[in-house]
Amino acid sequence: MSKSILFALTTMLLLLKLVAINITSFDLFGDEAQYWLWSKDLNFGYFSKPPFLAWMISFYTGVFGDSFFALKTMPIIVYFLIAWSVYVLCNNMGLDKSNSISCSLIFLILPAVSVSTFIISTDIFLLLFWCLSLNELVKIKIKPNIKSFVLLGVFLGLAFLSKYAAIYFIICLLLYVLLDKKFREVFIKNYFGFLLSAFCIITILLPNIFWNINNGWITVVHTSDNANLNNIDINLLRGLLFLFTQILMLGPIIFFAYIVDYKKWSISEYQKLLLIFSLPIFIIVTFEAIVVRANANWAAPALISFFIFLYISVNNNFLKKLNLGFNFFFCIIFFVLIGTNFSSGFFNRISG
Repeated sequence: MSKSILFALTTMLLLLKLVAINITSFDLFGDEAQYWLWSKDLNFGYFSKPPFLAWMISFYTGVFGDSFFALKTMPIIVYFLIAWSVYVLCNNMGLDKSNSISCSLIFLILPAVSVSTFIISTDIFLLLFWCLSLNELVKIKIKPNIKSFVLLGVFLGLAFLSKYAAIYFIICLLLYVLLDKKFREVFIKNYFGFLLSAFCIITILLPNIFWNINNGWITVVHTSDNANLNNIDINLLRGLLFLFTQILMLGPIIFFAYIVDYKKWSISEYQKLLLIFSLPIFIIVTFEAIVVRANANWAAPALISFFIFLYISVNNNFLKKLNLGFNFFFCIIFFVLIGTNFSSGFFNRISG
């Protein structure tokens, strides 16, 4: 599909989102209100989350004000930054400019992005810094230099300050070292650079670490309580439902197009990287869904890597367009429901 059509579709959806946000009578839900309250009392940590989102809300509302419309446009702005980082990542992995732009624009039309652009959450900055970190890792693989190692550490440090789920990046990185011989050689030859990255991460996290020490590690305790492993209740259906939700959030047609075309499967160097930075997360969170429970957004970082993987891997343009159509109409329906204050259990948390 041409870039001009994709630009037109994303612009149309942007206008729809802005109109829906402006006319809806839905309100902030509990977590959003909590983050906003935190932003009025800046600190190096909070009960359930690290502090970066509160800091950014404070800065953002200082410029644009505290209105519902202003607050709800914040995720939209951040997602355009994420889309830009997707473009840069694709470009650094060898996609030409045209394909990189198309990938970033199609990303903005994913159902996951449509839902998330209406929600002020720690995920938005986690995804931004996740994508930027992955981009620096690709640069290091191509041509290691001090700047990339420092930026990798800075972006990962900020990812941790956004949400502790950034630990998945470290897990995936270790697996990448184990499973990819070429990158293992890069890692061994540049161990000092990776130590420098680790130093940057720790330096950025130190204020939050000290805050946790002074507050009984309350954020870490809350995060572990979220896992709820003391209440094991094995349910395979929960795991299947979680996986179905992930497929829906990417667009089911492109996923099944890849599965059906299994005879043509081939994994390039960068496709392997994208799989390693997505599949382990899906596996971990699916296991948690089966054993206890898992929210759909707990595997959010995996969706970026896996989406780019599917974009690169699926060559059937008709099915790609069909998937784009599904995603486009999903976004239209979602924001029409918001704009018309549709009465549904799905919107209970924001409808009072």
